[in-house]
Amino acid sequence: MILIADAGGTKCHWAAVDGREVETISTSGINPVTMPVAGMETVLRDELLPQLHGADVCEIHFYGAGCIAGAAATLELERTIRDVFPAAEVEIQSDMLGAARALCGHERGIACILGTGSNSALYDGERLAANVPPLGYVLGDEGGGACIGRMVVADALKGLMPRRTVEMLYGECGTSYTAIIENVYRRPNANRYLASFVPFAARHIGEPEVARCVDRAFESFVERNLMQYEGITSMPVHFTGGVAAAFEERLRRVLERCSITVGRIEASPIAGMVEYHKDGK
Repeated sequence: MILIADAGGTKCHWAAVDGREVETISTSGINPVTMPVAGMETVLRDELLPQLHGADVCEIHFYGAGCIAGAAATLELERTIRDVFPAAEVEIQSDMLGAARALCGHERGIACILGTGSNSALYDGERLAANVPPLGYVLGDEGGGACIGRMVVADALKGLMPRRTVEMLYGECGTSYTAIIENVYRRPNANRYLASFVPFAARHIGEPEVARCVDRAFESFVERNLMQYEGITSMPVHFTGGVAAAFEERLRRVLERCSITVGRIEASPIAGMVEYHKDGK
């Protein structure tokens, strides 16, 4: 059996590939930068192993946030996986390379992740040849969920949206002016909090003011990230992530206005990862 992981800090999606059979498994997230070794081992032993029902695992391909080649945290994760699966060959790579392999296969292209944050890279068919640093939700992450949420709540609080839309936001999201300020400036994980407004934006994308926020976020992603890649208009640009999938129509419109060729848009990269590794690479 081959195990393939698409890992984030909150959730980890695994594909257990046994010949032609593919089973999808979910566990708690694994991020080597933010989790102690004991926490990672608990997820593997207590959550993953019972779902494998004693199957022999010969290969593990782990793609995750916080996985940087040669970094101490990544090496700790590799040792932990090897302790739990001593007979398996283990490969650990970044979530960005995982997305590139899933979206581009063995072809040259641009791979992008639009989730809570955002990232992108030029992929040459084998490796990541260039990457514009995402910089996180304060300095970057344009086009991601935190960026869209920030634009929506900022416009609402500044009176740039109709009062009816603001009241819908407060009511549907169970919040208020005071609560938003409290959560953004005085509590942890402001990026996740801001991204929590994405479902509201998706439900009300027909409101012109909401649609403009989403378009501005994607336009910023294009300007500050995609346009930095040489030859951007001569190769396909692919996307994965919940935000890309939720706003696929508007994302395609923004990219087409910029003369960018849109390739695949997938909510999750796991199926593409399976396809890549079933090809024997």
